[in-house]
Amino acid sequence: MTPPTPLRTPRPATTAAGGPGGPAGRRPRPRPRPRRRRVLAVVSLGASAVLLLAADLAAAAVGEHRMADRIAERHPRLTAAPEVGIDGFPFLYDLARGSHPRVRIRAAATTAQGQPVNASLDLTDVSERPGGTYTAATAAGDFTVPYSALGTRLGPGTTLSAADGRLKIGRSFFGFPVTVLAEVGLDGDTVTVRPVSASVAGRALDPSDPRIAEAFQGQDRTLPELPMGMEPDGVSVDADGITVHARAERVALD
Repeated sequence: MTPPTPLRTPRPATTAAGGPGGPAGRRPRPRPRPRRRRVLAVVSLGASAVLLLAADLAAAAVGEHRMADRIAERHPRLTAAPEVGIDGFPFLYDLARGSHPRVRIRAAATTAQGQPVNASLDLTDVSERPGGTYTAATAAGDFTVPYSALGTRLGPGTTLSAADGRLKIGRSFFGFPVTVLAEVGLDGDTVTVRPVSASVAGRALDPSDPRIAEAFQGQDRTLPELPMGMEPDGVSVDADGITVHARAERVALD
């Protein structure tokens, strides 16, 4: 008896490329996994946030430049373009509601007498009005006159500096070094200078000495009109010069 022939499983047909037969034999592409979708969503959200931040920063820069131009147009005594910083984020939201929480301004100018002064202003709740004008709820200002400008008024060879909050004045008198410490104060709208100690070649001298009193005659200074109607409320002496501090409420940036 002849044994039965074993069955053979037919091989799948191959394509010219050697793969399983025909398109029906190709493996389907794997579906995107949930984790991959989450990553793509996070990347898309991050890109949108970066674009929004860039747009907000660009709008803030335009707003600061516009305000600086307005200030420069109305204050011809400025010696350089003012620096304006507008606080608050997002800027576009504050712009839409018409008010910025804080604006900082730095500017260099000269007085009517030609004396240089560096101004630093800090404004709160700043709003723009029709016509391009600005108002602020409060304004605090520091106006500093550098020692280089003050020394020229006291004669050649005079040096000025700060010493423990007082004004230190140094010069030569018949070849001997003279040092005077003076208290700088504010009396209304007048800056006063009063000697409190003095020495000649390291030897103590009575600050009420007639020669010292004569040197300080006429050294008080009446302040010019401050911007935005600010009123002086203090004076200080530091490394940069003599600074007058002033404040005002409900002001207009004219």
